[in-house]
Amino acid sequence: MADTANRTPSPSSSARAPVDRRDIALRVFALAGLAFSAMLLIDYVHTPVFCGGHASGCDFVRHSRYARIGGVPLPVFGVAFYAVVLMAATAATEGARRFLALLGGVGVMAGLSFVGLQALVIHHFCKLCLVVDASAIAVGTCALLMARDDGAVLTARFRSLTLAATLGAIALPIAYGLAQPAPPPRVNAPVIERMPDVIAREQSPGVATVVEFVDFECPFCRRQQEALAPVLASYEGRVRLVRRNVPLSFHEHARDAARAQCCAEEQGRGDRMAEVLFTSDEITPDGCERLAQRLGLDMASYRSCLASHRPDVLLERDANDARAAGVGGLPTLWIGREKFEGFTTADALRASIDRALRASTTPADASTPGSARSGT
Repeated sequence: MADTANRTPSPSSSARAPVDRRDIALRVFALAGLAFSAMLLIDYVHTPVFCGGHASGCDFVRHSRYARIGGVPLPVFGVAFYAVVLMAATAATEGARRFLALLGGVGVMAGLSFVGLQALVIHHFCKLCLVVDASAIAVGTCALLMARDDGAVLTARFRSLTLAATLGAIALPIAYGLAQPAPPPRVNAPVIERMPDVIAREQSPGVATVVEFVDFECPFCRRQQEALAPVLASYEGRVRLVRRNVPLSFHEHARDAARAQCCAEEQGRGDRMAEVLFTSDEITPDGCERLAQRLGLDMASYRSCLASHRPDVLLERDANDARAAGVGGLPTLWIGREKFEGFTTADALRASIDRALRASTTPADASTPGSARSGT
């Protein structure tokens, strides 16, 4: 009788070897990360469908200065990363295995970094981003654990299923997102209430006075500035701007930027400094100094101001004014008697300024400055 114990397995039985559970887990996590990255991509470049909500954690993260690398939205990198991971996993060659381990290390580091960035720097969490980041950590862990294995023999059917799932994870969220109608524009209606004394004392006859409370690192304040600046420029001195700096504690360099603006204002360049601070990605102390040099400030006077307590006195006054004015969030604008909280469109700003001008009974004084910080 033939010794069945010494039979060599046939090639067909080897082809049917079960796929490593870690390999399956890697693909599942990669598909989840890919699908959620595609959702985020729609929210970033089209219209918020999956994680919208004005002033939500997703909104804060999406409009933060960390949401793009070189102008490219982060979800683009997420889609590319997970697609490459799935293709490398499907190849199942020794070279692909080593490449997959390298991608895994990158995924773990990137996932941990982005979670830390949301927790420690942005101080807001995007739900979809957390799924993408957790998936990157899980994918990376699986890839590193599988690094020394030979890898399972994959059937053509399994490869086809992986390819189809990869395409579906990209195409379905994008198709769904593109099919959704754009939401109606958010209208930030003014709140008309008794004017606080700190706002009333800034009013000047013949002009519309805009009092704004801002933080140079706040993404919504930056968006507001993009809408406000061209509106103010169109009124050619008929609008007086009073800026109050309210740097939030959880914005790492907001106070550095506010102090720099105060010191630039001592040299009559406060408005210009504010403009560049709102658009700069470098508002660290060194970054602010480079901006001051670019604006042609007297650097000895600028550094002397920063070393003094003068900016801190102004910021304390601004904080007191914000409390007295009932500021509950940023940006907050007072235009005449009308108060706006949160981002306000250019059309709404213009309509409010027109109302404030009509309410003024004294002709505008041509010598009135276009902007000012009272008391300085």
